[in-house]
Formats: sequence, structure tokens, C-alpha cells
Amino acid sequence: MRFTNSLAFRVLGTTLLLSTLLVSVLGSILNQLLSDGIRESKIEAVLNESESKLFQTENRFVISGISSVAGFRDAMDRTITEFAGAKGNERNPEVVILQANSPTTKYLIYERSTNQVLKESIPKELRDRVLVSKELQYLYGEILYPTSFLTTVPIERLEPALIVGGQFTLANFGQFEMYFLFSTAPENQTLSLISRTLLIGAIALVLVLLFVVWAVSRQVVTPVKRAAEIAEKLSAGDFAERMHVEGADEIARLAQSFNEMASALQNQITRLENLSRVQQRFVSDVSHELRTPLTTLKMASDLIYRQRHDFDPTISRSAELLSAQLERFENLLTELLEVSRFDAGVVNLEPDVTDIVALVEKGVDTLTPIAKEHGSIFRYSHPAEPIVTVVDPRRMDRILRNLLNNAIAYGEGKSIDVEVRVGEHSIAVAVRDYGIGLRKGEENRVFDRFWRADPSRERTRGGTGLGLSIAQEDAQLHGGIIEAAGVYGQGSLFVLTIPRDRSEELTERLFSLSL
Repeated sequence: MRFTNSLAFRVLGTTLLLSTLLVSVLGSILNQLLSDGIRESKIEAVLNESESKLFQTENRFVISGISSVAGFRDAMDRTITEFAGAKGNERNPEVVILQANSPTTKYLIYERSTNQVLKESIPKELRDRVLVSKELQYLYGEILYPTSFLTTVPIERLEPALIVGGQFTLANFGQFEMYFLFSTAPENQTLSLISRTLLIGAIALVLVLLFVVWAVSRQVVTPVKRAAEIAEKLSAGDFAERMHVEGADEIARLAQSFNEMASALQNQITRLENLSRVQQRFVSDVSHELRTPLTTLKMASDLIYRQRHDFDPTISRSAELLSAQLERFENLLTELLEVSRFDAGVVNLEPDVTDIVALVEKGVDTLTPIAKEHGSIFRYSHPAEPIVTVVDPRRMDRILRNLLNNAIAYGEGKSIDVEVRVGEHSIAVAVRDYGIGLRKGEENRVFDRFWRADPSRERTRGGTGLGLSIAQEDAQLHGGIIEAAGVYGQGSLFVLTIPRDRSEELTERLFSLSL
């Protein structure tokens, strides 16, 4: 069974899709809220710490009253030394003091940094913002440390950081920029841990949901699956299977109802089969029983019919009517016997190598006198070469005679076109009349037993309503089909199509059914 045809698979798939989508959205929102909370807390703390350190540094220089260059340099060195130490945490950030508008690469004489932090660590965008604002400014960036000389390959170490900057002015020495580089590695690790935890939790939640849905769906899908299996067996004719009824819930009531339905179907089908067998047997027995007296009556009728010219005109006409009605009765019995054979499934083909072109031509020639009596003529077209295939000639001839007789009966005395075509995989014979035609929907009913498009006409002509039904059965025995089309008042078209090889399925149509 394909997974896409499984109800349980579709339920699990839908649950997986929707739960994954929902958990992803909720996880993303939760992760974003936690990340924003941690970052905002970090920013608030470092801004407060930076403001305090900047204020203390500026006051130290102002109170010291430094006036000489050497004294200022010593004070700058002492300040940086105090800041140096354990780096990268919130209480002890890296510190960089720069002169306003100084180059972005090399340190000048009054510029200092802790732990040899490179001047390039300070983004130019942040420096520009610090110079035009009295408030502290911050920006995320990286702490750049100098290349290590302890390895053969130069290594430049980077560390993510939140960089906070502000400015202060010293008399006699000008304007300075002071930057605090707080490492964000601990926060990044925390955020990474949160993300991993949320991911693992989301996967676990989805798996739990899938397990719960699977457990619940099994309680529903298993009985439904069992019902489907039993329904398939019922359709195949096996009425012995029943569903197991357990409990009193909805599934149990479904199983009980299903079993009751199966029992009712079994009883009804058994009754119909018995009725059908009785009917078939009755038709077969009656047809056989009537055959013997009918034969005797036919012999007597033929004797009287041959002597009709010696009788009184009234008796002579009665002899003609008697012979015609006995012939009609004999045809009816023959067709009823054939129908009973189809119903009993005892019909066998007697295949032989046959030329379809010659077979159709024979049928046309045989029925040409009858067609002329009705004012119709046959216009027969066919391929130049014979079309030889293996069919039952008797049954194929009966199909063609039925189609041609039907065209004569309903052709209104107009021409009848008969055409044979051959394709790569099929052979087709089309019979087209220009008589009364078919009303909409009748093209599907013309092959029903005892159905007549015009009952009054059939009573006059003596038809039984079984001809086209038997013809369709004969066509299906050959692996073929008869298709009908018609327009009321413009005529009708019947197309017999059979495969060239009876072992193959019919896949090719050689005539269009549009009129």
C-alpha cells in the first residue's frame, strides 16, 4: 500500500507539518524574546558601568591638575594600568582612549589601550557618533588583538564585543574619546545554550505529539482499515468476514452497523442470485420446451404456406401471417436461448481466420434486397487489401447483421453508409444511417435488453429488442465494444471496434462519434 493512500500516514504527516510549523514559530518568538531580554540587560548594565568609569576618569585628570606633557603621559599610563587586568567581563572591559579625530590605525602619543587592543577595534561609525554627541554611544563589534609571535603562522585573535564610547575634554590637552569594549562571549554562549535547549525541546515536543497522534489514530484507523479490507472482500463476493465488536463507543457501533449491513447484503444478494438462477433456468427450460412444438408448427405452417395459392384469399392471407409470426417466434426463442447462455456464462467462441472485409461485404449483399424493400441502399467503403484476423465468424456475422438491420429499420428509406477501417492495433466497422436518429441519452440505452427507441415501429417490424444487446455481448467476447451516437432527426452511428489481437486490450479508436 502506498503511504499516500494511508489515512494514518496522512494524519501523522499533517501533524508533523503543523506541529513543526507551530513549534518553529513559537520557538523563534521565545528565542527572540530571551535574546532581546539578555541583550537589553547587558546594554543597560554596560552603559551604567561605562558612564561611571568615564566620569571617574575625567574627574581624575581634572583633579590632578596636570600641566606638563610628561605628567599627562604618566597619568594616562597609570589610568590604563588600573583598567588593565582581567579582561572581557562586565566589570573589567578593555579600555581604549583616543584623541579626537585621530587616525583609525596607529596610536598617537596620548592614546592608550589595555592589553594591546588594536585601534582598528573601534568602528569608524561609532567614533563619528561619539564626536557629535554628549551621550554615550554603543555598537556591536569585535575586539582585535595583535598577531601572536609564539607560532610560525601569524594568528589574529578576535572576540565579539559590545563597544561603548563617550568623549571628555581636558584643558591644555584637547578633546578625547574613551571606549569600553565589553566581551559578549558569555552572553553568546548563553544564547547558544538557550537556542540548543529550545531546539531539543521542540524536537522532543514534536516527537511526543507524533506518538500521541499515532496512538490515538491507531484506535480509529485500525477499525477503519479492517472495515476497508472486509468491504473489499464483500465486493469480491466473500460475505463470511465480519468486524470485531468490542466496547460500546462510536467505533463499536460502526463495527456493529457494518456487520449488520454485510449480513443484509449477503441475504439480499443470495436471494437475488437464487431469483436470477430460477429466472435463467425458467427462460432456458421454456425456450427448450417450446422448441419442439414450434418445430412441428413450423413444418405444418411451411406446408400450408406452400399451398396458399390453392386456398381462398382470406385463408391464403392467414397462412402468410401464420408463417411470418412463427418465424418471428422462432427468432425470439433463438435470441432468448442466446441470452440465457450469456447469463449462465457458458458461451464459447469458435475462432477462425477471417477476412473482415469479405465478411462485411457478405452481410451487405445478403441484406441489400431487404434494404431496397425499405427504400434504402448501402454505400460500402473498405481498404483495398483484405483485413485478416482471428474471430468467431458466426458471431461476427450476427453483430454485423444486427447493426445493418437496425440501420434499415430506422433509416427512413435513406442511404446507409458502411465503412471498414484498420489501424495498428484495432479494426473498426461503422454503420451510419440518416433516419430518425437518437435522442440525448438514448445512445447509452440502445444496448439494454428489450429496450426500443420506437416501440410502435418494433411491433410493426417484429423486433424483439434483444439484437443490439446480443451484439454488444458478442463484441465483448472478442475484446471489443460497440459504441453509438445519434442526433434526433439526423440519423445515428454505430461503431464496432475490436482489437487485431484478442489477447490485447482495446486502446485505439478509429472513428469519431461526433455527427
